[in-house]
Formats: sequence, structure tokens, C-alpha cells
Amino acid sequence: MRKPRAFQLGEPGSAHFYHVVSRVAGREILFGDAEREAFMEMLGKQLAFSGLTGVAWCFMGNHFHLLLKVPDKESALAGWTEDDLVGRLELLRDDLATRMQLSDAAMFRKNGHAEGVAKIAAGVRARLFDLSAFMKEFKMRMTGWYNQKHGRVGTLWEGAFKCVLVEGTHALEMVSAYIDLNPLRAGLVADPIDYRWCGYAAAASGDEAARKGIARAVFGPEETRVKETKRPSWAKTVARYRVLLYGLGEERAGEERAGGVTVDGVEKRKGGFSPKEIREVLASGGKLSLAQALRCRVRYMTDGVVLGSKGFVNGFFASKREHFGKKRLEGARKLRGAEWGKMRTLRDLRVDVIG
Repeated sequence: MRKPRAFQLGEPGSAHFYHVVSRVAGREILFGDAEREAFMEMLGKQLAFSGLTGVAWCFMGNHFHLLLKVPDKESALAGWTEDDLVGRLELLRDDLATRMQLSDAAMFRKNGHAEGVAKIAAGVRARLFDLSAFMKEFKMRMTGWYNQKHGRVGTLWEGAFKCVLVEGTHALEMVSAYIDLNPLRAGLVADPIDYRWCGYAAAASGDEAARKGIARAVFGPEETRVKETKRPSWAKTVARYRVLLYGLGEERAGEERAGGVTVDGVEKRKGGFSPKEIREVLASGGKLSLAQALRCRVRYMTDGVVLGSKGFVNGFFASKREHFGKKRLEGARKLRGAEWGKMRTLRDLRVDVIG
């Protein structure tokens, strides 16, 4: 079953978390250091404008991953005035089209043209606290910047972005670690702390927003934490997160090198597992450990539609019941190929789940 875009939106009334992925057309390696640096800066500005919060992120050579918190739109916008909405554009003042909108708004106010101001405010309102609007604008800005820099025209991206609704601290922590481990899986680094375009490296360098993102993944959203974890220290947060990131297998001399990286004279093993290794484990009836699975490409992370507890997935299934066949009795499906604990998925993927 191909998921319709509506499946990627949680029920209104509360905040939701989403893992989104977008790849370049043709999947060519187009992004170097300068591109990824520029995209990181754009991400910060677009998040600030949109009202979304970044929990984890990673920019690779031909795609990017984001784990985002999206507030409930109506609750977040309660009490906003037209002046508040128009003023929000100041956060994107470096954009020519935005400066023109601000200039128009100032002219409308001066001339007493209330309808003109209201129209601009309504346009801004539609762009705030909305995942689809955020992704559309963010990818358009990336495309515009890249095309101008490289003298190209046309689309940069391979169709619509992929999106998975994520619920629960366990799922958030796993997806966050999966995102930060991207450069390790690709063999680009032996340690994600050395890959400056991921959230973990930013957090390790002192970026406060990145540290808050990891805290959300490790301890859950602020509003759901128990009293003693209300304000976790960075030391406590990173110690717990490192268990997942760094406890992922031993270093082995003489193995395949990960981008030519050595530590204390020992060549680091490449970050992922070979298809042969994975097939052997699964064929023997065994399962990968959670840590091992996160070092692989796992389709549940990008194609599972919903990841979370059994109750959450079944609740989502019930709310979208009309989109499923009559013979399907419940939504929650166990994840295959690894020790996933109590986490469930909406899509029962069967082919090449882990690769």
C-alpha cells in the first residue's frame, strides 16, 4: 500500500514528531562542504521562522535527514495578531522576496490599506507551524542557492519528501541515533562527532539547540518528563546517548577502513555491516541487536509511516480506518530483523527491511 500524504500528519490538538528524508534527483553526490554548511545555516533560519523545532539532523552528499517537532498549529497561533504575523517575516529578511513583502506591508499600513496587510498576514499564517509548508520552503531555498552557485536550472530533488510519524521516547531516541549514524554507515567517519553536519557533532561543539534536541530524544519532550528529568544536564544526556552511538561494536585492526581513519594506530572498522553479514544472521534465524540494526539502512525509519508504541500505532490506524482493507483488524505491526523491543510500525515491510 502506497501511503497518501495525509498519513504523514498526526491528529490535531497536540505536537507531533516526524522523521523526514529528501534525496536529490538521480541520487548523485552533489553536496560538498560548502553546500552542507550553507544548508545548515538555512535550516536554522527556516526553523526559527516556521516555529518547528529540530531534534536531530544530518546533511549528506545527496540527501538529508531531519527529526522535527511540529506544534499543534491552532494552539501555537492562539493570540497572534496581524502585526505578529507580519513581523515574523523579519526572521527571513535576507531573502529578497521577503523584504519586498515587508516593504509592501509598511506601504499598506501607511496608506490605510487594511486588506493588503491582512492578506500578507494570512499568507504568513499558512506557512507557520506546518510541516509541509516548512519542507516546501526549505527545499526551495536550498534549490535556489544551489542552482545560483552552480549555474544550473530545474528541480534539485527526487519527488516528495519521505515522512514517518514518530511517537514515544524510545522511538525518538532510536530515530535520532539512526540519523546521527548516517555518516558512520557511509564510511565517511569513524565517529559521528567528526562529521560536522549532523546534530550530534553540533551538540558536542556546544550548540545549545542541538543539545536540547538530543535531550528531547533521550528524555522525551519537556512536557512529558517526570520531575527529576525536567532539566537534564548535558553530561547526563550525552552519557546516555553515547551508549547507543558508541557502544556499537568493537574496533578491529586489519578490517576495512572507514574513510582512512585511524585511532591510536588502529584502523577503524567501516560503520555498517555488509549485505552478506546481514543475510547470514537473518538466514540463521537470528536477529541483529538494536545497536547493530542502527548501523544499517533500515526501511522502517523512512517507510514505516508511523513508529511508536502499540497503542499509539493502533490509535492512528483507527483514526484512518477508511484507508485500509476490511480484513485488517489492527494497525500495529512488529518490526522485523532486529531486537526492537516494544516499538511497532504501521507498515508491515517484508522485503529488504535491513540492508
